[in-house]
Amino acid sequence: MEKGVLIGKGRSAEVYEWGEFQALKLFYQGYRPEWITYEAEMGRIVSEAGAPAPAVFDMVELEGRTGLVYERITGSSMLHQVQSSPLQLRKCARDMARLQHATHGCTTTILPRQKENLEHAIMDARGILQDKAQTICKMLESLPEGDSICHGDFHPDNIVVTGDGCRAIDWNNANVGNPLCDVARTSLMFQSPFNPLQQSRIMAAVLRAARTMWNRVYLNEYCRLSHAKREDIHRWMLPVAAARLREDVPGERAWLMELIDDRLRAYA
Repeated sequence: MEKGVLIGKGRSAEVYEWGEFQALKLFYQGYRPEWITYEAEMGRIVSEAGAPAPAVFDMVELEGRTGLVYERITGSSMLHQVQSSPLQLRKCARDMARLQHATHGCTTTILPRQKENLEHAIMDARGILQDKAQTICKMLESLPEGDSICHGDFHPDNIVVTGDGCRAIDWNNANVGNPLCDVARTSLMFQSPFNPLQQSRIMAAVLRAARTMWNRVYLNEYCRLSHAKREDIHRWMLPVAAARLREDVPGERAWLMELIDDRLRAYA
């Protein structure tokens, strides 16, 4: 079969139409084969467990490149939808919470464990954290386990809005654990000072205000659906922020360290 129309492209691959109902994610040459295999495995696991993820059908070789054949999901990202129509922000924030809550209703025994992933990330960042890393890992041990499927990188650009509802994409960081950890990471990303487009000071302030509102509506809706308490979500912020250091997101290190120090003082 020949690839169809180019649907989109990212840092690792291009996405093309593949037949009538499927999409081909065609990775760039040089992309490590084991990463592609891992993505396929993670996608199959979460889809078969009932999570709102596109099904993975096959791995193909085309034009000297490796590709994964996915169920085609037609729509735009939630981030793009809000950028195009800001009045949709509150609705999208609530839809986002509902999608994540539905994901957390699914479970499996064959995904990586959430706490193990966090501990590895925290220890990888011990060059920054110094002796705080061990303290945070010890605090992590005291937090409750869980058996929910968690996306691991749940944010508006990883949600596709379709005519039939929302679906999540990019499940490479999926894990099994406590859903409130997953919520804490999403909330942390909304609060990040990272400014990817280097907007002016005024536009950056507008963006921060929009993200603050989105975070508030999202958390309110998730707590309403799950009956979770805000303080239980906030308990996860310390290990989540410490693990986030490993990602080295521009402009975040000082902010994360201030947050971490504040949390450590609160738990002392």
